[in-house]
Parts: sequence; C-alpha cells; structure tokens
Amino acid sequence: MNYEPEFKLECLPEDIPVRGNFASGDDAADKALEDEILERLERGDDWAWCCVKVTCAIARNGERFEGEPVFLGGCSYRDEKDFVENSMYYDEMKKEAEGYAMREVEDAVERGKIAAELIAERAKEG
Repeated sequence: MNYEPEFKLECLPEDIPVRGNFASGDDAADKALEDEILERLERGDDWAWCCVKVTCAIARNGERFEGEPVFLGGCSYRDEKDFVENSMYYDEMKKEAEGYAMREVEDAVERGKIAAELIAERAKEG
C-alpha cells in the first residue's frame, strides 16, 4: 500500500430513544440499563448513547480523497477507547470507509483519463 489512510471517528448524538431498545428478556435488568444510560447522558457522557461515524481520507501528492461516512447507531460504550478496542465493529467500519475513499480515488483516475483523451484529441486537431 503506497498510502496511509486517515480515519476519523466521531461520537454523535443518537436520535433513537434509549427506552424500548433493550430486550434481554429481563424487564428489570433492561430498565436498570436504560436508567443508567439516561443518567450518564444527563451528566454529559456522550458515549452513553450515541451514533458512531467513521470516515476515511486518502492523501497523495497534494490531493485528498474522502469517502462517504459509515454510521453505527444505538451505541453505548464507556468512551472512544472502549469502542475502538471492544466493539467488534470498528475494524469493519474502517474497511468500509476506506473502500468508499478508494472509490473517490478511482473516480478521480477515470476523470483524469477522460481529460487526457480530450487534451490529446484537441492537440491532434490543432
């Protein structure tokens, strides 16, 4: 690989309500978990209930290509480190985001080929 992808991870507010999103079969445990998450949110702990966004950018020769972001909602982790190390989703999200960034690179290459063809045609007419 002749490039180093740059990943950005963001913790965004989650629109999905906390209540009603846990179904372990133990209603009391589910309510206790919901209460804990809501309490953490009230204290300003964004990682208590969030939507995680991962983007990838590839930079080469002064050009920067950023792909579409990848999102995972309904997340509850201690912090960013906990998500990265324990979520089992982060590596897959990075792969997917890198794929989107590579599509941007491939599109730029294709546009460059078309531009080169147009320049060559114009030179022949010349």
